[in-house]
Amino acid sequence: MRASTAVLTDTSIRLWELAFPRGQVLLGRTRAAYVALDSLIAFSKQDRDGKVDAYLAAYLPDEVVLLFFLGGDLANAAMLTPGGRVAIGFGEALRRIHAGSERGEIAFHEAAPDLLAAMYASCVQPPLAVQLDPRTPESVFKTLFERRWSGLLELISNGRVNYLTVQDGRFATGHFSERRSDEAPLSYVARLFTSVPPEPLPIVAAKLYDPPPPLPHQAPPAMVAMFRHYVWDLSDLIENEAPGEGAKRAERVRQRLLAEHPLLSCVGGPRDAAPTDPVVEPRALAESVAVWTRELLAEVEVLAPQSAPRLVRLSGREHRFALTAVGFFEKLPWRVQW
Repeated sequence: MRASTAVLTDTSIRLWELAFPRGQVLLGRTRAAYVALDSLIAFSKQDRDGKVDAYLAAYLPDEVVLLFFLGGDLANAAMLTPGGRVAIGFGEALRRIHAGSERGEIAFHEAAPDLLAAMYASCVQPPLAVQLDPRTPESVFKTLFERRWSGLLELISNGRVNYLTVQDGRFATGHFSERRSDEAPLSYVARLFTSVPPEPLPIVAAKLYDPPPPLPHQAPPAMVAMFRHYVWDLSDLIENEAPGEGAKRAERVRQRLLAEHPLLSCVGGPRDAAPTDPVVEPRALAESVAVWTRELLAEVEVLAPQSAPRLVRLSGREHRFALTAVGFFEKLPWRVQW
């Protein structure tokens, strides 16, 4: 199989050659066509042995797609391409992996939550505008020490990806790719910049990031679909009570709020419209839909006082437990009796 020649942004490092830090190898790098991806995800979610913190790296013809797992559940996804690194929705990630399975490879590795957070942050945070000299470890850490800098240092040497935590310009801890168990961290870091003749010196890329927050959870497609159906059901209920006007009112309110709450673009609208694949945390999506609900039902109550709790109860009854789990009803001014 011909390996991809795509390179990481602003470097000559091939995406195909990236090797991330890892814990236990759950699935060694294997041709994607041999991997039942849906079964792997289902096993991680349902089986006790699969409920691990881990990442899946899919090496595709033009990109590397990363799926992050916390406790066996899909938590988030990101992608590295020649054009940049971005967070992507679960649906888009799975579509890309399936589409590139004939020429792709997959690895599935256990990883500590702070490693997952560092990997994700390096994909979604812009690197800091600090010039580093990547020729030697001394030249890199001299700049950091002079600035008394604290945060995340990403070092990539010949495809080996490493994440170092720096505190006040000094190395604190890190996650390393292919470090020997008996090798001291700083000795390994020094080795990233050297080679054994006649091999050429390795290509090293160094980037700085703000300290990464914990890995955020992305709303899964089922949750996004749940909020879509809630918005449609509430719009239909209002239309039934005000034929010819209710649905139009619901859509006017949604359009009015889009500028301030762009997440509303992934809910509402025509039922036959192609759904978007948002990258959004569950509570952020719940907050946007709650704002729409408050605005819409405030208008409805002018014509039908005290109708809001009833309409919320009818439209949210089917998914009330999932809506409660993301704090949706807490964001509304009405108490709903089930």
